[in-house]
Amino acid sequence: MTAPFAQQVRTCAAADGARIAYATTGAGPPLVKVANWLSHLEFDTRSPVWRHWIRELSRDHTLVRYDERGVGLSEREVTEFSLDAWVRDLEAVVDALGLERFPLLGLSQGGPIAIAYAARHPERVSHLILYGSYARGRNHRQLSAREREERELMLRIIAVGWGNDHPAFRQVFTSLFIPDASAEQAEWFNELQRVSAAPESAARMVGTFDGLDAQALATRLRVPALVLHATGDLRIPFAEGELLASLLPGARFVPLESRNHILLEDEPAWPRFLAEVRAFLGVAPDAPAPAPPAVPAGSGGAARRARLGELFDGALDLPAAERAAFLARACGDDVTLRREVEALLELAERPGLTARLARAAGGGTVSLAPVRPGDTLLQYRIEERLGTGGMGVVYRAADTRLQRAVALKFLPAYLSDDDQLRRRFLLEAKAGARLDHPNICTVLEVEQLGDGQLVIVMPCYEGETLKAKVARGPLPVEEALTYAAQVASGLAHAHAAGLIHRDIKPANLIVTSGEWVKILDFGIAKLADHDLTHPGAVLGTPSYMSPEQAAGEPLDHRTDLWALGAVLYEMLTGHPPFRGDGPGALFHAIQQQDPAPVQALRPEVPPALSALVHRLLEKDPAQRFAEAGEVAERLRLIRHELGAGR
Repeated sequence: MTAPFAQQVRTCAAADGARIAYATTGAGPPLVKVANWLSHLEFDTRSPVWRHWIRELSRDHTLVRYDERGVGLSEREVTEFSLDAWVRDLEAVVDALGLERFPLLGLSQGGPIAIAYAARHPERVSHLILYGSYARGRNHRQLSAREREERELMLRIIAVGWGNDHPAFRQVFTSLFIPDASAEQAEWFNELQRVSAAPESAARMVGTFDGLDAQALATRLRVPALVLHATGDLRIPFAEGELLASLLPGARFVPLESRNHILLEDEPAWPRFLAEVRAFLGVAPDAPAPAPPAVPAGSGGAARRARLGELFDGALDLPAAERAAFLARACGDDVTLRREVEALLELAERPGLTARLARAAGGGTVSLAPVRPGDTLLQYRIEERLGTGGMGVVYRAADTRLQRAVALKFLPAYLSDDDQLRRRFLLEAKAGARLDHPNICTVLEVEQLGDGQLVIVMPCYEGETLKAKVARGPLPVEEALTYAAQVASGLAHAHAAGLIHRDIKPANLIVTSGEWVKILDFGIAKLADHDLTHPGAVLGTPSYMSPEQAAGEPLDHRTDLWALGAVLYEMLTGHPPFRGDGPGALFHAIQQQDPAPVQALRPEVPPALSALVHRLLEKDPAQRFAEAGEVAERLRLIRHELGAGR
């Protein structure tokens, strides 16, 4: 038996409460496959009929698959089978993954479902790929008396014989779907029919498929479309593929020499199908998969350090509930690599210096600053550890000389000998010390212990981060306006001093008990006269990186304005403007896609505020605001007008 693909199956609820199972494989920009009649997320990964589809479509993309209602791992006991219900299933999966724009692949009856979804959500579908599909079900075709009789006979065979242990009835369908199958392929497809759906549900679904009609919807679409169809398809006549292509404006039609409704791996039509799809999506035929292969456990050197850093970066920016699935796919069987990433994640989930630099730990053991509560260092008595960042451990302490509470940030011991990181730690102190603003964390002292370890002394603020606040849901509009205006004011002060933060995110913004927002961590800041980063280096947290920052291009203060827009978007909607399963897909979204309009997600947001957010998120820095001070003033004006209108 062939080993299954590494995937994490998750579930979501459709609008009517039906539980839909979905899975992702591969890495890169998303490609969503609409569910077709016969599927089973786990069974298909081992099947010689479907595994080459999953493998090849996951090569350059994050392939999204799901079992439709009544099928596979999705809820079996459902009452409604209809075009609208199937579109709602697709909507639920797309929304659960936070996808904004993507190509849509429809096979067989997945085609009319894809057409209906694209008509309902034209802003989300970038490309439409339809294989072996149709725009009209059999009830809308001019069938002969014999064809009508065959249709009724097939429905009867499904209802009576589908669930039998003997595969004779199911072999009828196998001969229609894959007439050129080998004995092994036929056996797998026979079994797929049995495990994918109950006989009654399968018959109801086929009856509903026959009534589908997406002809009018197809003529109204304005999306690049590719239609492919096997010339000898025994399940869906070739003429239906030709009709489908003629209805879609500007669609390209590709005939494939095959008799199989599902293309098999060893037939010439399969590589032709792949070449056409990849060219249509702009993927080079010999392009490597975007995700580098896992480095074998125990290997050392730069390759493993780079892989560890990449996985750490990708996992750190995902919601906690999604990290296990991401690491399972990315690490595969490399248990050691996964444990190393998980160890770094434990240290890096709280505010601190640039989390990305935690990769410096390589494959070694992560060690913390060698202090314990109760210890006294200089005039500071350690009370408790507050948190850990990528290259900083923070403790609450009592300043016994000045009788005040302070926060001490230590450079971790295992990095103390690294001159590059020591210089960066000092740069944070220098950057913070030159700033004096109520919305920026103050640096009180920079101390050096007897063993050479450096410590930054800061005020200890009582409050919580914006990350913690947004985790409970979107903020009230006035509250979001207040916080964003304070961040913009702090950034205006820093920018005037020649400093760019480059890691503005909710975890680096703390709201004190007095409702003051403090910007933390200028640890990866770029001074106008002193930049320690290498050319092309990408530092920051992926979801809040500007397009130019994600591309490793030169930055100016407008990258912070983009990040402020991302934070404000999240405060208003409850999630960042761009999401993706891994850094590759996320960076693609940031650089190539537009976020969903704020007002579409939250209608009560004033139009002026929605426009301001989207201007901050412009891809071209020249299209954003010129200065943070202007943003602060506009936010205050919107807040004033909002209050005056009540």
